[in-house]
Amino acid sequence: MANMQTSERFSAKEIRQYTFRAGLSRTQGGLMELISEVYTSLLGALTLLTMAGALIVALRHSLGVGDESVLLASAVAPGFHSVTLLQASATVLLTLAAALLSVEMNMGPVAMTLPQTAWWLGLPVRRRGFIQPGFLKSLLWPTGAAIAVAVPLALGMAFSPTPGSIALAALCGIGLAWLLFGLAAWCQITGSGKWLKKVTGTITVLAPLTLVATALYNNVAGAGAITGANTAWLEYLPTSWPLLVADGAMWPLLLVALALGLLALVYLNLERITTSALKSSAAAGAYAAGSLLSMDATELSRSLGAAPSTGSSRIRLKLIFKNGTLLSRSVKTLISTHATMALRSPAMLLRVVVLAVIPASLASVEFLGNAVLIAVAVFLCAYIAATTMGATARFSAGNPAVDALMPLPAKTVRLVHYVVPATVMTVWAPVCFGLLLALGVGSPALLVLSLLAGPGLGAATLRAGFRPAPDWNMPAVASPTGPIPTGAIRSFLIGPDLTLIVLLPVLICLISGGVPAIAFPIQLSLTLLTYKWGTHVRKPKSAKNPGLFGTPAVSAK
Repeated sequence: MANMQTSERFSAKEIRQYTFRAGLSRTQGGLMELISEVYTSLLGALTLLTMAGALIVALRHSLGVGDESVLLASAVAPGFHSVTLLQASATVLLTLAAALLSVEMNMGPVAMTLPQTAWWLGLPVRRRGFIQPGFLKSLLWPTGAAIAVAVPLALGMAFSPTPGSIALAALCGIGLAWLLFGLAAWCQITGSGKWLKKVTGTITVLAPLTLVATALYNNVAGAGAITGANTAWLEYLPTSWPLLVADGAMWPLLLVALALGLLALVYLNLERITTSALKSSAAAGAYAAGSLLSMDATELSRSLGAAPSTGSSRIRLKLIFKNGTLLSRSVKTLISTHATMALRSPAMLLRVVVLAVIPASLASVEFLGNAVLIAVAVFLCAYIAATTMGATARFSAGNPAVDALMPLPAKTVRLVHYVVPATVMTVWAPVCFGLLLALGVGSPALLVLSLLAGPGLGAATLRAGFRPAPDWNMPAVASPTGPIPTGAIRSFLIGPDLTLIVLLPVLICLISGGVPAIAFPIQLSLTLLTYKWGTHVRKPKSAKNPGLFGTPAVSAK
């Protein structure tokens, strides 16, 4: 009897294959259904970019900037002391390595999905057959990331690059990525390494800031500026060893042997991973996937970063107001609540500050001060910062009953939700462009123009926060990463569209190299338009469509 209870009727491999085939049998759609959802948005974006390109060319000619292509022209002022490529490359490699290790330790290198942990881990078969495929597949994305990063940097930094040296540099980068993967996997097996999460998170935030600090210091230090000789030691950091290999050094390739040994040790101990560790990693992966699908920058950062710390905040703003009318007291209470939630999230505010510095970090690097690159960085950072400030709006969108409790009209509540994000983004925009101006990019007129665009970025926050949710009642579209609900891609694009519209005059003037007088009324008009658009309260479907032929809908009894 005991032998019958412990015998394996099916192996883990057969169970995995059966589950995979069963999933394919439920396919409801294909890739073309996803493309059809975003056809209009993509066509509109391409039309907008084409018109913007024509305006940039015309504006550069009218301002007499020159006939040089904007793809080649530098936006940095002549005589500016940029950061050396070695320091920039070493900083980028260190930041990416720390971010990779932080993500792997939080989501688990050896990962399964939540349904797999529920269906498979309780079966009376050896769990190695379930864990091993995920472990091997998880090695693919660090390998691809290492190649994508190491090859361009090696091509740009090597004195005399050859196909062999670039291939060896890529191999060294792969070894570094595998070593970080193995370190995170060993921490998952042993349940250790909490302090390492804090260290990697700190490096990820602080390392990019050193580029701007160095550039600002060099332009006021004169003879005491930091030179390439002062930063030569950065090439000997373990994360920079692929650069040494690109220049002909062979000893850093020992990383590959060390990584393979660590991976072999992890492979032999896969079954030591506890069920709770696998479920925790699966939950973190599902959290990250949901945050990415909803384009929630704050939640995505939380899901990819370290676990939130516990504790109590001492920030206490006044929430009860006795003076004034009921309307004014309710508005003051809601604004105070918004401000309290923002001040109690220092990580969120720090993320917004870092995003304001990233475009200046790009501009401070030698040969990277191109106006188009800086404009793309400004747009991406502005959108992520705007969505970061939308945590309260997303909570209200998911819990409409909370807003309904306030003795305020729906339009007034929406306007109150707008106050804090608009204030923060109105400060964020001039800070971002002020740092660029300190590095010789732009002009004071462009700084004023960015200030006018700030309130519009606050409206983009509300549009992203109150975007319509994907329709899970319709048949899902099958994809390699799992089912995607109908309307998910269209919902994914709501938010970036308004950010691009409100920043369009600023970005055009940044790339063109001048700010004509007509740009200011255009910017004010677009800011007002985005304000009206972002604070608009959509009526529910039941109010828009009462029933067939205008007759009231009959509820099912």
